[in-house]
Amino acid sequence: MARGSSAGEQTNIESGTINGGRSAVVAHIQPVAGLGNLLKSCLLRDGVMVRAWTLLLLLLSPGCIFSERSYPYDPRMRVEIDPPAGAARKPLAARQWLSHAGPELARLLPAHPKAALLTDQLVTPEGRPADVVAHFGIKTEQLESIFFNFLGLAYSAQAIMPRSPSKPGPLWEGFEGIWMPIREDLQLSGRLAWARDAHGNVTDADCIVIIPGIRGDNNILRVCDLAQALRRSGVHVLSLEIRGAGLTDRRFPQYEFTWGIFETDDLLVVADDWLQARPHVQRTGLVGYSWGANLAILAAWAEGRTDDDGVPPRLRRFLTPAPRGPRRFQAGVIAFSPILRFEDLIDKLEVEHQAWLHPVLAGLQVTVRDRMIEKHYPNPCGSVRELIKHLGIGYDGEVADGLEYVRLLPYKDLPAHDRLNPKFRW
Repeated sequence: MARGSSAGEQTNIESGTINGGRSAVVAHIQPVAGLGNLLKSCLLRDGVMVRAWTLLLLLLSPGCIFSERSYPYDPRMRVEIDPPAGAARKPLAARQWLSHAGPELARLLPAHPKAALLTDQLVTPEGRPADVVAHFGIKTEQLESIFFNFLGLAYSAQAIMPRSPSKPGPLWEGFEGIWMPIREDLQLSGRLAWARDAHGNVTDADCIVIIPGIRGDNNILRVCDLAQALRRSGVHVLSLEIRGAGLTDRRFPQYEFTWGIFETDDLLVVADDWLQARPHVQRTGLVGYSWGANLAILAAWAEGRTDDDGVPPRLRRFLTPAPRGPRRFQAGVIAFSPILRFEDLIDKLEVEHQAWLHPVLAGLQVTVRDRMIEKHYPNPCGSVRELIKHLGIGYDGEVADGLEYVRLLPYKDLPAHDRLNPKFRW
């Protein structure tokens, strides 16, 4: 579902398909200790910005609101949703479930005059992406302003602000560390929890794969929060560290993050060759954050395509041919805040940004600069355009082809392929 947000609250929803019985939905609605009301009274008076020093104090105070925070699962927010009347015992597809559950979910969301959009409504009858910004009356020029979108930026910054390099944290309760083979000289690190019955025996269930955002690893608090919520809901959970992230990067530093080019194939291998070969895994689903959401969308597209349309010709020989056989992500795909117009974001990162004014952009630039320093790339800076010059695929023009492959919406005069078509089930 796509929904506008209201000041002072963050809403995350995890859901599953209906299997004939009641379906549980876990919703987190996290107020920020009255911060929304404080900002409203201190920053707005008769439509005029005043007391900006209050905002400055909030930014400079210990435990700044832009710091990473945890949003643990609250069992009191669990909601049971009955299946449609007369529904067969056969599980509903994710979109069928969402169409039925939408009204129940809507009341959990912050109040807004516009109704939430379901997945099928995100594409027009002509097959073009719906204008979600226009639907909710959002002024895009205000999205990056701390005066107009403070809490939106705060939540985003909490997820993206750079973290000091650290050793891997302890394993989460109920999880084990694993390595999944992708190719002879590459494995991906992950944390896996099996669904178990009251006697501790592994049970048959779907497996949900979690993909963090840019440079995200299993030390991120929100990843742990979501993983534990899903585990307690009765599914298997796999939290991945993809190329260039976490323990995967430590053990296989020669494999750089490729922004979805090779990671998409890796996800197909994880689902097909590893998870589906496990006796207690029924179906596989994906949940992605930020750029991880882009990867989830690309993986759903990649497993649903039937030919090489949308794959630049020079890049085809490096990628898996169009998949054959049963669909891999039959438990559904959820994309939290994908970066649909990422090339516009790349343009914005060509200019240096200050954390107090543009915390998300500044945090991204620090992350990019730190990565270039870590990899000993020349002229380290906050430019993604400079970082992606080091894809290392192996031919001239690889950057242009790579950007075309991961592009979700048109950019300037460059086309986007049919990545967001509903037939791909993202």
